[in-house]
Amino acid sequence: MTQFRKKPVVITAINFAQLVAHGIASGGNVVNGMPWSFTYAGHAITHENDDCYLIPTLEGTMKMGRDDMLITGVKGEIYPCKRDIFEATYDPAPTALPVVDPGPDSLEREIQAKADKGPRVMPAALQAEIVSEHYFTAKQGCIGALGDAYELLGKTLDNPLGLLTFCVLILRNGFTVHGVSACASPENYNKEIGERIARENAEREIWPLLGFRLRDELARPVLTDADAAADLAGTPRPDHPTAEAADFLASVKACNLAGEGPCEACQ
Repeated sequence: MTQFRKKPVVITAINFAQLVAHGIASGGNVVNGMPWSFTYAGHAITHENDDCYLIPTLEGTMKMGRDDMLITGVKGEIYPCKRDIFEATYDPAPTALPVVDPGPDSLEREIQAKADKGPRVMPAALQAEIVSEHYFTAKQGCIGALGDAYELLGKTLDNPLGLLTFCVLILRNGFTVHGVSACASPENYNKEIGERIARENAEREIWPLLGFRLRDELARPVLTDADAAADLAGTPRPDHPTAEAADFLASVKACNLAGEGPCEACQ
């Protein structure tokens, strides 16, 4: 009988607060500080209540609570996992694991370990904002703008303009950001590297935009029952809800306004 050993698999996972922050940052419909519908890793996430989200998995819809972790598998599938099972099954991946871009990845791991107690903008939320990317060099831009007149600039400009690479990212709402990469030595120019650096610089322009959006959502006041009662009564909203305001709101809710005149509670 042939024996097999399971290969070591590296997964990614986020907690409930991180999922909420992702939903807010990705532009999902937010009610009382909680995103109701949004996508994560290409999957539709639905708010069931403030303590639970509905997660589409390969085995059907599952619920993720505040004490659960949301795992992304090796093929992009997602599924919730109880925290105690997660902690018994997984250990943090060592920093020695090979990564495509160790700079941002290692920083993200450090943030998760040291500063991940509240809502924040997640890398996945940033990527979800990008709908298309466009690359060109300064030389290509000049040719596109000047046409035949470009030849009048002379061949001496070919190398410098061809070493300057632009990346333009179009975001979901139609806004654009751009990044630039300049190569000092023509001998070192590499199209793929230039485009990758320009893309990274363009992505850096998105972080403060999403940070402002998240801060704006977190700073937005929540409408309380006392506020609603004051609005209906035409009085200023109280700084501190009172029992009288709550009683008034209950009486207003009980009124169906079916009669021709106001009901007793509204008089």
